[in-house]
Amino acid sequence: MQLHRLVVLSLHKGLYLPTEYEFPRIMSDISVIGCGTMGTALVETLAEQNTRVAVWNRTRERALALAGPHVTVVDSVDEAIDRGPLTIVCVAGYEVTRSLLAEASVDLDGKTIASTSFVTHEQGRQLDELVRSHNGRYLDLEILGYPCNVGMESTPLYLSGDRDAYEDGRSLLTELGTVKYVSSTPGDAFISGLAVLLPYLPMAVSIVQGATVCERNDIPLEWYAREIRTVYPRYIEQLLETIETDPDPADPANVEASVRTWGDGAKEYADYLESLDLDAGIYQALHRLFSAGIEAGRGDHDWSCIGEITAEHPTS
Repeated sequence: MQLHRLVVLSLHKGLYLPTEYEFPRIMSDISVIGCGTMGTALVETLAEQNTRVAVWNRTRERALALAGPHVTVVDSVDEAIDRGPLTIVCVAGYEVTRSLLAEASVDLDGKTIASTSFVTHEQGRQLDELVRSHNGRYLDLEILGYPCNVGMESTPLYLSGDRDAYEDGRSLLTELGTVKYVSSTPGDAFISGLAVLLPYLPMAVSIVQGATVCERNDIPLEWYAREIRTVYPRYIEQLLETIETDPDPADPANVEASVRTWGDGAKEYADYLESLDLDAGIYQALHRLFSAGIEAGRGDHDWSCIGEITAEHPTS
C-alpha cells in the first residue's frame, strides 16, 4: 500500500514541534480517463454500484462535475492509472489514446489498461506493445450501446487482449453490461463490434426516414412502429439462415430476389425520397453497388452475394 507523509505540529512542553505521521493513500477500484458522454456514463454507473472511481479529464471542470462520495478527481493521467488496478481510457480516438499512454510515466506493473477507442488490428497491436513495454496489460473494450444503455444487462461489452487481465477485471466490468471475451488478439473486440453494428446505422437512418414518409402521407406512426417490429425479425432471421447455410447464389433455385431486382428497387426508393425532398444518399449508394454487381455479370444472382461486390464511390 502506498503511503503519504504528513508533517503536523504537536504540543510538547509548551512548544510546537514537527511530528511526521504516515497515512494510507485512498485507492480506487477502477479509474476512468475521459469524461465525455460515454466516460460520464461509465463513471456514474460505477459510482451507483458503490465502486470507488478515480477520474481524470483534460478539462478539469467536466471531471469535477462527477465528484462525489465514490468518485475522486485526480490531477494527471499518471495519478489516475496509479490509483487502481484497472483504468478505462475513454477518449476520442486511437491517436489521443496512444498519446496519453505514451506520455504516462507511471509503472504499469500489475495494472490493466482498457481502451474504448476504435482500433484496427495494427493499431491494437501497437497499443498492446506500448502498454506491455511499461509492464502492463492491455484490453480492447467495445461497448455496443449508447451512453444511456451503460449498466444494462442487455448492453454487450466485447473485450479482446490479455486473457488474465480480462478475468481479473470481469467482475467490475460486469457492472457496465454483459461482458464477452472475444479473443486474445488486440483489435478483435472492435472489429467484431463493427461487424455487428455495421447494419445498424443505415437501418436506423432508414427507419427514421420511413417515419417521415409516413408523416408526409398521413400514415399513423403507431401502425408504422407496430409493422417494423413485426416484419423485421422474420426477415433478419431468414437472411441470417441464408448467410449461415451459404447456398450458391448463382443457382436459380436459390434466388429469392436478384441483384438486378434490388438494384431497380434501390433506384425507385431513391427517386421517391428525392420527390419528398429527403436525402436519398443511402439508396443512391445502394443503387451504385447493385449496378456494379450487374456490370460484374451477377445481375441474375441472388442479392445475398452483394457482400462480395465492390462499387466505386464518388468523393464529391
